[in-house]
Amino acid sequence: MRHRYHTLLLLCAAAALVLAGCDQSSQKASPENVNRYVITQNSSASGDAATGSFSDANTVNVPDTVDYYMQGYTVNKEYTWTVNGTSPGSADFPVKASSDQTYEWDSRNGEFITIVYGPGDPIATTSGMSASTNSIKVNASNDDINAETIDVSAAVTDSISGQIGRFGAFSTLTSLAASSGIADVLSQEGPSFTLFAPSTAAFAADIDGDDEAEQAGAIGGTPTQAVDDDEDTDSSVRAKLLKYHVVQGDSLTASDLPVTRETVLGPEVTVNGDKVSQANIPATNGVIHKLDTPLLPPTALVDFTNRTLADTSVTQGDTLTVDGVYVPESGGFVVLHDQQELQNAGAVASTVGVSEYIEGPAVANGVKVALDEDLNGDVTLGAMPHDDTNDNQTYDFTGSGGPDTPYTLNGNVVIDFGDITVESTD
Repeated sequence: MRHRYHTLLLLCAAAALVLAGCDQSSQKASPENVNRYVITQNSSASGDAATGSFSDANTVNVPDTVDYYMQGYTVNKEYTWTVNGTSPGSADFPVKASSDQTYEWDSRNGEFITIVYGPGDPIATTSGMSASTNSIKVNASNDDINAETIDVSAAVTDSISGQIGRFGAFSTLTSLAASSGIADVLSQEGPSFTLFAPSTAAFAADIDGDDEAEQAGAIGGTPTQAVDDDEDTDSSVRAKLLKYHVVQGDSLTASDLPVTRETVLGPEVTVNGDKVSQANIPATNGVIHKLDTPLLPPTALVDFTNRTLADTSVTQGDTLTVDGVYVPESGGFVVLHDQQELQNAGAVASTVGVSEYIEGPAVANGVKVALDEDLNGDVTLGAMPHDDTNDNQTYDFTGSGGPDTPYTLNGNVVIDFGDITVESTD
């Protein structure tokens, strides 16, 4: 019997504790105990703000999507929420019950507010490159605890390189820029840049058809990053293709489109508004415009590196491999020239091999070139892309006045030299 009464007393005590815990209407706990109202934040997949807290500054890197939840859990209290001094119901308070705007809502007798930071949201705007600080305050009128405030700054804090690295849509571009040295260029804070940034989907497009959207996939072959030790990292096919997407000296906005500007590569590029799927992504050193199709340079690019070969592999009929080439829409050929003969006897006499026709626009890696003659001893060869100017898919170069002339870039013939060290097999 004693045990039965003892168990009953324990059950009654537990029930009393539960009932006391449910009756929160008279509680006036301090904010430090976070059971009157709570200010927290929940980051989205691309969010990178610091954790929110009472009376603490937080910075949101714009553009971003970070959800801030201000929650009042205590029942029977009327909460007052203000954003930048405006209250719900006022014309200036951003209220819209959707996933990309600021709004307030009620649940379980507690009042909640969600402040969403995202592109175009009223609270996440900036003035130029300076931060915009937003104050969010919560208070209950029927208690004696002071209102608590959280300040959140929406700011542009990353360079162009940093910005593209934050979004999955630019993952391929980020990788190519880092490996080619272009990321270092786009991190410079002195100049102002405009980057026309192809999305990862744009790099993967097909080129089976004739329209521009399909041709854009020419870059999807992953252009080569093949440079010798004595060459600059950003002299590769990969780097030069990316340079054609960069304008230096201007931060061009959507209102400037269509626009024609000289690129960091050299040739001019023309960009229309219909090429841009997301405009005016800000950075500390310029602006980014997302493209659904890459921009294709009007000239060819080539990578040809030093190598050591056995003397049995450099005779007439053998093939040498050119690391990679980009050819524009008119297509063309990769021609190997003996450097010394090129200087002394000209382009025609110096030819030692010609590739098969390469249909453009295309990135072609590992291009095979059959040798027309034996290579005697160590030699320096230049890989030179030639245009199929007469459009017959046959190499017809007979001199400067003839067809199939070399491609040029900034007034110079496009060529990359490689030192061929020939080792004896004796």
